[in-house]
Amino acid sequence: MLSKSEFKKLAGIFIVWRSFLFLIGYFANNILTYLPSFPYAKRLATYGLPQWLYSWANFDGVHYLTIINKGYFGTGLIQAFFPLFPLSIKYLDFINNSLITGLIISNILTFFLIISFYMFSKVFFKEKKWLTLFVLLTFPTSFFFGSFYTESLFLILVLQTFIFAEKKKWIWAGILIALASATKIVGILLVPALLIEYFLKDKNIFEIINLSKNKKSRNTFIKSIKERFTKNTPRHVLFIFIGSLGLLAYMNYLWLKFDDPIYFFHVQSEFGGGRQESIILYPQVVYRYLKILITARPFDLKYFAYVQEFIAGTIGLLLLFISSKKIKLSHLFFVLGAFFVPTLTGTFSSMPRYILVCWPIFFVIADLLKNNKIKYLYFSFSLVFLIINTILFIQGYWVA
Repeated sequence: MLSKSEFKKLAGIFIVWRSFLFLIGYFANNILTYLPSFPYAKRLATYGLPQWLYSWANFDGVHYLTIINKGYFGTGLIQAFFPLFPLSIKYLDFINNSLITGLIISNILTFFLIISFYMFSKVFFKEKKWLTLFVLLTFPTSFFFGSFYTESLFLILVLQTFIFAEKKKWIWAGILIALASATKIVGILLVPALLIEYFLKDKNIFEIINLSKNKKSRNTFIKSIKERFTKNTPRHVLFIFIGSLGLLAYMNYLWLKFDDPIYFFHVQSEFGGGRQESIILYPQVVYRYLKILITARPFDLKYFAYVQEFIAGTIGLLLLFISSKKIKLSHLFFVLGAFFVPTLTGTFSSMPRYILVCWPIFFVIADLLKNNKIKYLYFSFSLVFLIINTILFIQGYWVA
């Protein structure tokens, strides 16, 4: 639980963060020409808001608005976007303006994300809670949390799922997984992650490897797993599998309406950006990006996006491996899955946004900020790129 002082502090942090990014968006037009590079951009101007404000629904936000207003018919691509976020806005839109309603909901969710992230830190990491929260909020793509996107909602569901699992409240964890798997495809990874949590509680991958080397320790470990099979085990496992219902419900809908239960995957290639329907392994994606970075010219904003994607797709993985000794195997399984699944389409496109759900990255960064000089240097660079990316996004240029 949060104390009154903690709640006030978190509320203050949210207000400062949100006001800062709104201010950046407000002045963005004075720095860079508004030049939207995504389809149906003109639809945003019909919602009666100024450009700096409606632009918080740029790119994917337009697709979510289409789903809210027209459903999954009438245009391509939108079947790739899962239904929980847009349907929630649709049924909570009491002012008959889905863009305003969506932005309000997104920002309320961001506040709850800040609370959830802090609570998660208290449960699993304890030290450097505030520093890690600042690392999260100043991350170069953290502006997506306050945008017309699913990032805040999804990360809340993920963090709360593991908090409930830690408290052994498996039915609530299963319900949250169902919501997560109806928000993003990688939400389904929480099902095997929680099965690992249930049977291998408090273990990380290196502990398991070390246990496997010693016969006595291995036998003790196997015995402890067997002890977890109680009369309640089938019921608890069933609760965890409830989490698959979100994805299965959407797959069933796609099967009935489009004769393709995995239509969300088959439309990926239509987005461009190097995405393919066939599965591409991670080393090949790295090779593709190295080739792009070496041969692509000129050094423009598009090249800047490639660089960010490559850094997110490589350094991000390195930070996750560094975190692997400090986090549970269940947590590691989920974040590695959430990292690798998007790369299977053959690109690091959107990776600077996708890695926002890979929370161990932020704890590793906080651990690396050993002294004040390193802290000031890191936060200075991070804030600069957060400002740049926010301006680019608001003015319609591709970021992630």
